[in-house]
Amino acid sequence: MSKVYIPFVKRTEACKIFVESIILIEQELRKAMIHTDEESYWMYSKIDEFMQYLDFRFIKCHKSYIINLDKVIKMKAQTIFFENGRKIEIGREKFMFAKQSYANYIITGAKKNLAREIYM
Repeated sequence: MSKVYIPFVKRTEACKIFVESIILIEQELRKAMIHTDEESYWMYSKIDEFMQYLDFRFIKCHKSYIINLDKVIKMKAQTIFFENGRKIEIGREKFMFAKQSYANYIITGAKKNLAREIYM
């Protein structure tokens, strides 16, 4: 089975960024930065252009952030905490949306894991 990736092409570099390794995608002025487990990549682009490559694990929780719910460990006090120690802060309204999306995601995942254990 082939891995899903985002093609990353700049004048000086070309590579595949595997979706499963993405922690978050961030917009800073005209640059889009893709932060992965290994390193960060930037290019002149809008983060919305990457949504076509992403699946249900990713949500746009702010105009400047797309996060991978698999890489989130906690959401508290308008702050999103990631596995690698990074954290981002967002406004109250966007945080409520992100927290609800995360809650639904982890509850659904827990139910699937429980069902898998019962039938094994």
